[in-house]
Amino acid sequence: MYKTRKLLQWSWVLGVLFLQTNVHAQGLGNAPYSAIGIGELLSKGYSPSNAMGDVGVSASNPLYINSLNPALLVRNRYTMFDVGVIGQYKSLQDTKQNQRDFGGNIGYLALSFPVAPKWSLGLSLKPYSFVNYQQNSYGRIGTSIYEAQYVYSGKGGLNQINLTNGFQIGKNLSVGADFTYLFGNFNRSVTSQLRIGDSRDYIVSRDDRLNFSDVNLKLGAAYRQKLKEDHYLNFGATYNLASSLNTIRNTTLEVLSSAGQPITNPDTLTQANLNVNLPANWRVGLSYEKFFKLLLSFDYDRQNWSQYKGISGNNENMRDGQSFHFGMEYVPKFNSTKYWDLVFYRLGFIYHQTPLVIGTKPVDDMSVSMGMSLPVGRNFVNLINISFVAGQRGTVSSQTFRERYGRVVLGISLKDTWFQKFKVD
Repeated sequence: MYKTRKLLQWSWVLGVLFLQTNVHAQGLGNAPYSAIGIGELLSKGYSPSNAMGDVGVSASNPLYINSLNPALLVRNRYTMFDVGVIGQYKSLQDTKQNQRDFGGNIGYLALSFPVAPKWSLGLSLKPYSFVNYQQNSYGRIGTSIYEAQYVYSGKGGLNQINLTNGFQIGKNLSVGADFTYLFGNFNRSVTSQLRIGDSRDYIVSRDDRLNFSDVNLKLGAAYRQKLKEDHYLNFGATYNLASSLNTIRNTTLEVLSSAGQPITNPDTLTQANLNVNLPANWRVGLSYEKFFKLLLSFDYDRQNWSQYKGISGNNENMRDGQSFHFGMEYVPKFNSTKYWDLVFYRLGFIYHQTPLVIGTKPVDDMSVSMGMSLPVGRNFVNLINISFVAGQRGTVSSQTFRERYGRVVLGISLKDTWFQKFKVD
């Protein structure tokens, strides 16, 4: 009991730190594309999945938590705690300039435990999206000789709390449900300042503060067909229902000095209760598994973002998004006494047709990944999970810019063996 209490206490402490970090953090660095929609969406998977191209809807590993399909949670027979942090380096380039940026954040916190022989329960907390951008533009005022500077900026994001249930139905089939509470806020502002020669006039700032909240449901199913001893063919599918985010919008106007000091108190222009419609999302997957030896997996994900409706009442020129995920996991010899035979090695690839369309130019994303899980602790039942992702989104054109990024996700999977004893089915 003492060990479990300490585990829950650490979960609580890290959860509070997570919320505080997300209130004040800069996200994962400058992200100009996060000006569209509800921001830049983050990976749904944890570090082991990230290393395999974010696959995981059809197969799982009993040594770490699967966050992609709630039906697979029942295969975890430990009391488990997973935590991960993200660091990202990014290079941004358009037709005129190149910018480099770095950011980091807590990636996820997750706790799961078996309630009954055929029922597991999980609780998790992770960021859903983040907004962090600043764009400058200049233009003449009418036909005058004077020029104004316009600054468009945004900061904030959404988080999610998940309550997950996984159930075993018969020998081969499992089902699950993931109840999600989405919440968060971000600020978007536009400032204008008259430029007369080398002097600067007052700054006029219009600010939108958006507060979001909603509950959502994801359903999942997984089927495991035995081919021969320790060889399996796995199928999986999830369906995330469409949702309508309850949104409170506060719009204010403020006048600042040229140095950015307030001259007037913010004047509230509008305060409105709105809805932001998020489209349904579904994913299917197929994998071949040699138990604790080799996993080859493919996932297909689709979300019809053309059905998105933002605070302006339109879909912000977004298209339907889809992605193709390929991943592999290999462990040399799981029953070996040699340490490096117990390490999990992973590779992955993603091709993502994002929902973003800038002008008439669609934005695609392509990435490769690799990683490993290093066993640690007594009996090597705990894991240090490391994943590396490198990719490119968009191209350099008159309408779009190119993002090249490198991302590291460091995670730890801890297990409490006081109540459950590992068993190979």
